[in-house]
Amino acid sequence: MRKKQCKLGVLAVLLFAEYGFAQSKDSLSKETSIKEVVVVAFGKQKKEEITGSVQSLKAKDLSNLQNGNILQGIGGKVAGVQVISSGQPGSQPTIRMRGIGSINASSDPLIVLDGIPYSGNLNSIAASDIESISFLEDASSNALYGSRGANGVIIVNTKRGKTKGLHIEADVRTGVNFRSIEDYSVYTSPQDYYTAYYNRARIGEVARLQQPGAIPSAASPHAAGLAALSKLGYNVYNTPFNQLITKDGQFNPDAQLLYQDNWKKLLFKPALRREATVGISANGDQVKSYTSLNYLDDKGYLISSGFERFGIRSNLDYSITSKLKLTTALSYTYSKQDFGESGGFSNPFQFARNISPFYPVFLRDNNYQQLYDTNGNALYDYGDGQGPNGATRSYAVFENPVGNLQKDKSQTTSNITNINLGLNYEIIKGLDFTYNFGAYLENVTNLQFGNTEGGTSSSVGGTISKGSIFKYTLNHQQLLTYQKKLGNHSFNILVGHELNKIKNEGFSGSKQQLLLPNSLSFDNAVKITDLSGNGYEYAVEGYFSRLLYNYDSKYFFNANVRRDGSSVFSPESRWGNFYGLGVAWNVAKENFLKDNTLINSLKLKASYGQQGNDNILLDGTNRDYYAYQDIYGINNFGDDKPVLSLKKQGNKDLKWETSKNLNAGVEISLLKNRITLNADYFERKVSDMIYTLPLPPSNAGSYVKYGNIGDMTNRGVQANINVDVLRTDDFQWNIYANATHYKNTITRLPAEQRNTGLVSGLFILAEGGDRYTYYLKEFAGVNPNNGDALWYRTAINPTTQKEEKTITNNYKEATDYNTGKSAIPKVYGGFGTDVTYKRLNLSVNFAYQFGGYGYDDIYRSLFHSDTYASNYSTDLDKTWTPENPSAALPRVDLTSTNQNGNSTLYLIKSDYISLQDVTLSYQLPDDFAGQAGLSGLKVYLTGNNLYLWSKRKGYDPRTSLTGVSDSYKYSTLSSVSLGFKLTF
Repeated sequence: MRKKQCKLGVLAVLLFAEYGFAQSKDSLSKETSIKEVVVVAFGKQKKEEITGSVQSLKAKDLSNLQNGNILQGIGGKVAGVQVISSGQPGSQPTIRMRGIGSINASSDPLIVLDGIPYSGNLNSIAASDIESISFLEDASSNALYGSRGANGVIIVNTKRGKTKGLHIEADVRTGVNFRSIEDYSVYTSPQDYYTAYYNRARIGEVARLQQPGAIPSAASPHAAGLAALSKLGYNVYNTPFNQLITKDGQFNPDAQLLYQDNWKKLLFKPALRREATVGISANGDQVKSYTSLNYLDDKGYLISSGFERFGIRSNLDYSITSKLKLTTALSYTYSKQDFGESGGFSNPFQFARNISPFYPVFLRDNNYQQLYDTNGNALYDYGDGQGPNGATRSYAVFENPVGNLQKDKSQTTSNITNINLGLNYEIIKGLDFTYNFGAYLENVTNLQFGNTEGGTSSSVGGTISKGSIFKYTLNHQQLLTYQKKLGNHSFNILVGHELNKIKNEGFSGSKQQLLLPNSLSFDNAVKITDLSGNGYEYAVEGYFSRLLYNYDSKYFFNANVRRDGSSVFSPESRWGNFYGLGVAWNVAKENFLKDNTLINSLKLKASYGQQGNDNILLDGTNRDYYAYQDIYGINNFGDDKPVLSLKKQGNKDLKWETSKNLNAGVEISLLKNRITLNADYFERKVSDMIYTLPLPPSNAGSYVKYGNIGDMTNRGVQANINVDVLRTDDFQWNIYANATHYKNTITRLPAEQRNTGLVSGLFILAEGGDRYTYYLKEFAGVNPNNGDALWYRTAINPTTQKEEKTITNNYKEATDYNTGKSAIPKVYGGFGTDVTYKRLNLSVNFAYQFGGYGYDDIYRSLFHSDTYASNYSTDLDKTWTPENPSAALPRVDLTSTNQNGNSTLYLIKSDYISLQDVTLSYQLPDDFAGQAGLSGLKVYLTGNNLYLWSKRKGYDPRTSLTGVSDSYKYSTLSSVSLGFKLTF
């Protein structure tokens, strides 16, 4: 009894201690045996039987990842899989498997949780609850998911009871989150900024006076620079603006700084991360169970941002009789996500980067002394004239993210219940019937609160916006499986039916004019400004069958067929047929290789199949569930009478996008399985792609219509290698690497766009090009005489009547060109190593990509010609001035707004190498653990997203699929934690 109390006491103390824990992170699974079992569609298969491309991560591969959403941490770990993440804790990453699946429909893979398609966010599932994640990349592997498997399938299986007896595993970790990479280099000194702003005005005056007939705007360029300075409002020196810069352009050495606040240090601070999980497995002859509790408090380095989650799970396997078995997977998760990302000037990332260093965070009086409210809280400067000497900001007036993030709220709370039930009955030996039922229930509440004290919300007396969404998904599966072995022949036949229904209902409202300044109650505001509600229903039904056959465990064949009907399309186009075929040959079992000592296993494989895609996106994010129907908006134009307006015109002829996938590969293991190599060639042809149709000019952009307009192909190769360099009792050293290369090609467009292509933002869709080929004006250099930016222009020579490429300084006259440069990298992947010496283990993992181009729009924006006081890149010293006429970058002044217009000047290589995670762990001796009542104790230090090598400071190619930098995005987050793993 005393020993049991000791165990529980140790467990309780460690779960709530302020120490962190993290499991040891091994490299990708080193299990190379072809007998390994892998989770696939509607069941499991031995690895040797798989004819397609299936890769798996096991629990030990995921244990050290410190992400609120487990998919955020898998970058570089799986060949063919790209991960694009935000630093916002708990955010859903963008996943692409083997390229781009569509232009206007979704390219997201299907997620399947414990055998049931999952419509939620994986931030509701703790990494410690996951037993394995399988990635199904080819048609023979995922064709059974029909209309939803075109972009690949990610199968997540949670842990279940295994070994007989009672087993307890506890993990506790505490650490710190911080910003992963430094931001772009901008001016941080008021002196440097004032000098730069003065020079922008001076240089602009010099350039302007070179124009014929120009009249001076001031007595001299120097006077023009000083005049511009005086308009900035805030002077943080004890010297007047007109004396800050001397005639020779030097900053007045006698000027003394009166105050300066650091926006970045106040907005971005290291934050605490805490996580605790307990898993209990109790297994007997008839019942096997796994129960877990998990808690995560993952604060973001941006103040007031973070992700908090509490979850409970119970998985049960119950043998009711020798023929009847019941399985359950029940879970409930509560989560709260506080956001830091927002649009416009209030976004803290773009604000901290662009706000000039002389603007104060805190409110000060005319003597520059900081002001406080009656409770002793600091007051914030919103640039609205309340500051020293009535000065107003010329940049982002009424905004102060330091103050707003502490007083405002942008929050989502979720309550998620997931229920999976399975009943399996063995009718006769070899013939099983399984009924699976899945229910996903989600209730989400969104809150936006704007305070009454400062910021734009204060001008309307404060704001409250609330929204509530209730969503449920029901899934029914009936599966009949027959297995038979006749001599060397083995058969497995599956026949099934699946029905999946989703219903979503939501409403939202906004109010203004709060009575109590800090109450979040909706009744606290009196003026209703918006009230709306919407919902949708979706259903997909499928009938499917699969045949698995092998002869003598040497020759393998599988065939899958599925017929799906989707409510997205009209009844005439609703049903689609999908299939997959695969073959494999285990060459190593042939007599001619039987006695060799070099090759331990060798498998050749090939597969082909077809799948569909009904996930059409209306605006790049929201799904269109009524593709064949007209969608109207109901508007109030001020007279309180409802007016219908057409938002989207339905198309009854719209049909599935179709993907035809070819895969051919080899899997080989050498030298007693010390070296394993898997390589695949893949080809994915997407036809009948959905895109907006050209509409008559009378439409004037008021509505859109979608049609099947084109075809696209992804062709590539992927490979991964795993090598046990050393393998002794005391010392093991493993290295691994994977690489993927593919080329995306648009093969067909509508006849109307065949010659011109389709322009989509910074990109052009053209036959023979790819989805992300840049379409930009071509930068031609700098005019050394006046610093004008130059671009190329193609026009018809009126004399020769032939096209000629000339140079112009008129941005509007410059020609947009197909640059031939793409955001798609030539190769991407990961590599790493795992070293174990006795009880000490070190694991290091990297991700990389090479060969693509990004468009650094943030860098471009830091060379603006705006008159308001926005910050500049420190590369301003590389721009043209009269003193530096050979500069590579054009003149930046206060009036020439097109000098930094979109062009090839801001294309940048998107190559990077990222240190994804490092873990150092030590397994304490068993006798030491036993003294504490434990069967095992591991201590470790782990870190994620620790370093990035890229082309430019501040530019992070990991955060953008298109390569375009985003001013508003939550920059990548790094975590370092100390942790314990305890087993009882």
